[in-house]
Amino acid sequence: METIDTEVATGRASLSRVVMSMVSLALAAVLISFLPHLTGVTWGQLDERLVRVGWGAMAVLTGVWLAGLVAYSNVVSESLPGLSRRRALLVNCVGSGASNVLPFGGAVGVAMTVAMMTRWGFGRRPVAASAVVTGVWNLLSRFLLPAVGLVCLLGAGYMPDRRLAAAAGVGGALLIGVVVAMSAALRREAVADLLGRGLDRLARFLPLRREPCLRDFLLDLRHSTIEITRTRWPRLTLGMAGYMALQCVLFVGCLHVTGAEVAVPEAVAAFAINRVLTTAVITPGGSGISESATALALVGFGVAPGAAAAAVLLFWFFAHLIEIPVGWFAWGIWSLTTRARP
Repeated sequence: METIDTEVATGRASLSRVVMSMVSLALAAVLISFLPHLTGVTWGQLDERLVRVGWGAMAVLTGVWLAGLVAYSNVVSESLPGLSRRRALLVNCVGSGASNVLPFGGAVGVAMTVAMMTRWGFGRRPVAASAVVTGVWNLLSRFLLPAVGLVCLLGAGYMPDRRLAAAAGVGGALLIGVVVAMSAALRREAVADLLGRGLDRLARFLPLRREPCLRDFLLDLRHSTIEITRTRWPRLTLGMAGYMALQCVLFVGCLHVTGAEVAVPEAVAAFAINRVLTTAVITPGGSGISESATALALVGFGVAPGAAAAAVLLFWFFAHLIEIPVGWFAWGIWSLTTRARP
């Protein structure tokens, strides 16, 4: 009887996840389709701008996008000693493909990449440490972006309104808090123990089937990640900085080829808004939400509405849409070529 109840509960959970995924994808599609109306243009006007982007420009943008994939693959390989650059690139593509098609896709992407790494013979503890390290570096880079965007605007003589200043302040405060907590937990086991106990107390308020044991998990993970972060943090940071810089170059390139005239500081600020909002889990990869906010920010900076919407959609194609088929193609290659080790 207990087995039947468990199977029923599992079936209901799977059905609810499917429903959530469909609703999330539908919301993303609605937001993307509503983008021209939000900026006051029509799809016909956007088509005219996008058609002007020649094959040469698309080839250059594709090259920048590929360079960004390689840069982030260096972060993945540095987080797991022994992982080659080629396999790290495969892992990167698969994780991005899953993250961009499902709500809470980051968790699904992590699960798929963990399966890949363990099939290659890596132990579960270093694989888990790799997932945590790359996740932390991703969060730190996105929390830092609002402050970078604000500094660029101030350097250009632009006085941001209170909402933008507040967003940058919140991002900076979160960044400082995360860095302080992570550094303290890595330096002293007592701090990690205290954080784990606090997380366990908070987790008890959630409708979980099992008693949370985040304290033990955090302590075990500390021992796995401490050596990586101590010895490899410069290369991890350099790889992440290179990846973000290439993404910013791609964004500025999309602005240029679609005729969006905006100064570099404003472009960097709009890029920061776009990347921060990709962490919104309401839609896959924040799709639709980040694009709408970015387009409105560009219009606020004086960019023509048609050019702003076209540039944002072109960047969405490279930063989100194209990674879905590439990721699932990479998963197919891995499935066909990998054999389980004893």
